[in-house]
Amino acid sequence: MDYSQLIGKIAADKENKKLGRVNRIENLPGKTIKKTVPYAMIVVRKFLQKSVVVPIIAEKVTKVEGTYVWFDITKSEFTEELKRIGKILAEREIYTGTHSTPRDRSLTTYGYDHSRTSSKNKERRK
Repeated sequence: MDYSQLIGKIAADKENKKLGRVNRIENLPGKTIKKTVPYAMIVVRKFLQKSVVVPIIAEKVTKVEGTYVWFDITKSEFTEELKRIGKILAEREIYTGTHSTPRDRSLTTYGYDHSRTSSKNKERRK
């Protein structure tokens, strides 16, 4: 099947519940095999939240009609996958690194006023 015709269509589950819109088709590595498998990337947009892209195996397509695509998946399975990807994205956004300062400050000009025009120097001179 030519999966490029799925792009731009609205994805729905077994019970005709809307999942999102198919944004693109990507070849990603499969879960159990080492070969690449085509995945439909479904964009889920929610009000006042960032949009999340959820990959679903393109072979799970059961029917394509008009502007809709039906997948052999339930809404609960889709929401579990959505939560899993949301956690991954939240972990990536948190920066856990530390800012390092130079150990020997005499080698750098960090925090040193060469022109001596800062407010502290002016108060000392008076």
